[in-house]
Amino acid sequence: MTFQLNQRIVTCTAVNLRAAPGYLGDAPPRVVALMAEGTTCVVTGLAMLVDGLTWWPVRVTLTEGQVLEGWAAERVGEVQLLTGAIESEPSPVNPEPVTPVSPVTTHVARANRLGFYLHSTDNQNGLWDAISRVQPPVILLHEDAANDMLLREMRDWRAPDAFVIGRFYVTNDAQRAMLESGDPEGEGRRFAERILTHDFGKFTRRSSSGRLFIDAWMSLNECLPGPASGSYRENPALYQRLYDAYDRFQVAFRARLIDEGIEAVAFNFAAGNFSQPAHYLDFFPLTLASYVYLGFHEYGWPALIPGCGTHTGAGLYRGVLDAARQRYGERYRIVITEAGLTRAYGHPHNPDEGWLNLHETLEEAHYWESLAWYNTLLDQDDALGACLYQVGHRGDWATFRHLGQDNTGRPLHLIDRIAALRESTLQRSLQPASAPVAQPTPMQPVRLSGRVTLNGRPVDSATVRLVGDLAQLGGVRRAVLDAQGMEMPVIVWDRTVAGYRGTLYQAWLDWVRGKVAGMEYAAFRHQFVAYNPPAALSGRKLLADQQYLLPRIVGADRCVLTRVASRRGRFRFEETPAGVYTLEIEAEGAQPYRATLPLEGEMDIKIALDVDTATADLDGD
Repeated sequence: MTFQLNQRIVTCTAVNLRAAPGYLGDAPPRVVALMAEGTTCVVTGLAMLVDGLTWWPVRVTLTEGQVLEGWAAERVGEVQLLTGAIESEPSPVNPEPVTPVSPVTTHVARANRLGFYLHSTDNQNGLWDAISRVQPPVILLHEDAANDMLLREMRDWRAPDAFVIGRFYVTNDAQRAMLESGDPEGEGRRFAERILTHDFGKFTRRSSSGRLFIDAWMSLNECLPGPASGSYRENPALYQRLYDAYDRFQVAFRARLIDEGIEAVAFNFAAGNFSQPAHYLDFFPLTLASYVYLGFHEYGWPALIPGCGTHTGAGLYRGVLDAARQRYGERYRIVITEAGLTRAYGHPHNPDEGWLNLHETLEEAHYWESLAWYNTLLDQDDALGACLYQVGHRGDWATFRHLGQDNTGRPLHLIDRIAALRESTLQRSLQPASAPVAQPTPMQPVRLSGRVTLNGRPVDSATVRLVGDLAQLGGVRRAVLDAQGMEMPVIVWDRTVAGYRGTLYQAWLDWVRGKVAGMEYAAFRHQFVAYNPPAALSGRKLLADQQYLLPRIVGADRCVLTRVASRRGRFRFEETPAGVYTLEIEAEGAQPYRATLPLEGEMDIKIALDVDTATADLDGD
């Protein structure tokens, strides 16, 4: 067998990756790694014949993200070790120019909609704990990764409310054969029966609460190229026949599962292939008439947020949802069965690699910007959630990972961010229905001035802090957020402001700089329009009669205005909103001062500090 440069090949069994070709002699080349069965490699050069075996130079990405290069034997005797007959899923296509639909109204997310895609359920890098902490709204797992203990624990306590979707893997050739068989209804029923009878009915079992361990099953996965692909344009009649077959296949597949009380998830096409509502309504009327759960794959690069230089399919489901509901009613629920970033989306010359690829590696904060925005979009439509590809990652998909370390060895904090997002929305949902939403206080011409003394003499250079929360000081330009000790700030857009007028830059100075760590003006400008689409119509200016969303750091609410007293001990805070604050003063030789201070109108106060007794004793010695 001859492989080609850059060809993807797969191991047929466990195979040694050696530092050099060969395996005999007193000092054979060392084994760099043991590659498990099914590991994907990339050929990096020409083969060599050493010790009677054909050796190929390959590059492999291990499950923990480590990239290694070495040599692997193609065959030992009659045992094939490497093969080029790998069944890979089609890469995302180069999509037609389509503008994803952004939220049309200011919306504060009510829940976490970010779920998990589990290609592997091995408890590596804290995967099981991640499920417990996040309690994902949706979880998709492969049939061969369905761990009985984990399924039981998920239902009992790790994520009891999660909508769990199963994927039964079959090769692309097998999927196509089902649709070309001439009996797609029979193939759909047989495929459902294969799931129902697998491992003595394993997937019909229920938890102690009576709920199925797996709520629903995907029909097929990325089984056909869509109207946006070159394949369709070359032979539309062929693919329209296959679309009709898939329409009938899906209906029969679901009908058999429903007999056992199990649901099905329709479509699950490769991202960008079916990009218009008509692609679904015209080609899959039977599916839309019978299904409740509609599955979509949505990717982008280098972000999900629409913008200049970005290719994204995020939000394309919305047009399909609106059109289907108009024709068939309101029952549909949306599940994004794959979501993330891939270099291949909109760039078909690129490999299908995730945000941690070695050539265009993205920062975690950049990736999180997309996920936080996508969560808001999904929440507005009450989507069940998006299965982030991949949280339980395997082999060749390690560049999409969400657990473990990045390419420089730094721990990933994506799960921490999602858990913080969930906690933030949960706290908001637990507020009494009658409780008003916290709003930034309108600016009022309130002034606080004062004089600091010690032993009757003015204190030079005393540090004076006026401390309030984000609602009080969030719109005061020189106020800063006290986020000390926060290793990994989690930014969400759920603050609201109304009655404010100004440019985006002015808004950034007033509401963001110093209050949202790490958010520079360029990022704010890009994200602001994504969260507040009407701003694009007003020339990127904030209008006083509109309400807007602003960012904040989850878990940090203490805002501080700081002044340094003059030589005469004087300080002054101007244009500060009325309210109840904490006044803090520190000065050399004095005990720290702290007091609650109602601030209303114009106030001038005198603060007499006490001597720091520890310092006095020290001076006396």
